[in-house]
Amino acid sequence: MPRLFVHLTFLLFVITAFSGLWMRLYHFSPNMTIPYTNIMHGHSHLAILGWAFLGAFIVFLTIFWKTIKRKTQAKIVTIVLFVTSFLMFISFIYQGYGQYAVIMSSIHIFVEYWAAIFIYWEVKLQTSIPRASRYFINGSLLALVISAIGPFSLGFISTNGLRDSYVFDMAIYFYLHFQYNGWLYLFLVGLFISAMHFKRIRFNHSILEAGFWVYFLSLFPGYFLSVLWVELGNYSQVLATIGGIGQWIGVFGVIIAFKGIWVRLYREFHDITVICLWITFFLLIVKSTMELGLISPTMASLVYETRSVIIGYLHFTLLGFVSTFILTQFQLIGIINIHKQLMQAGFLIFFIGFSVNELFLFGDGFAKWCGFSSIPFISQGLLGASVLLVISIAIIWISYSLAKKNSTASIN
Repeated sequence: MPRLFVHLTFLLFVITAFSGLWMRLYHFSPNMTIPYTNIMHGHSHLAILGWAFLGAFIVFLTIFWKTIKRKTQAKIVTIVLFVTSFLMFISFIYQGYGQYAVIMSSIHIFVEYWAAIFIYWEVKLQTSIPRASRYFINGSLLALVISAIGPFSLGFISTNGLRDSYVFDMAIYFYLHFQYNGWLYLFLVGLFISAMHFKRIRFNHSILEAGFWVYFLSLFPGYFLSVLWVELGNYSQVLATIGGIGQWIGVFGVIIAFKGIWVRLYREFHDITVICLWITFFLLIVKSTMELGLISPTMASLVYETRSVIIGYLHFTLLGFVSTFILTQFQLIGIINIHKQLMQAGFLIFFIGFSVNELFLFGDGFAKWCGFSSIPFISQGLLGASVLLVISIAIIWISYSLAKKNSTASIN
């Protein structure tokens, strides 16, 4: 696979991190020319639709590159994904949620559909993919398509004068839920299953398949966990409880199915790669447990009323679990070489920056729950965490750039 694709992915990751740093600087210089909300929208959209989407797609291409039938289309899809993501980010920076940003966001959704169709047909043509991997990948594509209902409904909601109503926010949460709990989680797990299978590392297929169905069927009522702050009646609480418990059980099914892989992993991969995978699974368990806690009305009320906790959760999910899983799979399939000291330093700084970021965000939320004001030096702490994240991602990218060129990385 062309190394250019990985460079484009890291470029989006760096821009995402830099825009996050840009946002943190507003506390110290609030009179910047570009409004804070413009950068916030650009940052959030690029994180999910740029870095995370393209990063996961690159993992897919690398695993199956040798057997992909339509390599030219794969290259075109990758380039178009990058260009639309970048132009979407520029549009948000230029005018916020204006005409150009809406147009580019809509175009990106159709490009996502194109990518989903490409992935579906390529997976269908593969003869050696485990059934569990097919379940997760196909389920992720369905979740990706369903997630678009959220942004497509925003126009209808706005034109009917409901822009400032709870319905507008519900549509956004619908989109986010099916993106990170549906598309990204299922797709990355499905790719990991294939990566382990092609490395001939054994795991429990039946538990994985059962875990998929429990999780996937729970994904739909699980949406109501995100909107319990809206008074939708007792049925929404029941559905949220079913979804939360089901998703939690499904996640633990996946974890249990892979319990036998660790000895082989330590034999075949660098210790840091295995540690990154341990961190990924730990973050997944904590993430799922936090979501399960929302079935408590008291806890849900505390969370929904505390902005720093919501932001902390989103960063925990996308910067923590999703990004760590992508970077770990980059190591497992040979995209990046963790044996290099510069690469190891980049990962160390990344995890320090992530930990500091979460410590301040969740710490601030806990302080407010206890009746205190914001914790001391929170703005400085979050700024420092953002600086570390930008530096770490730049180091990882530089280390990749300095490695020997291998334009045909693939494990299949």
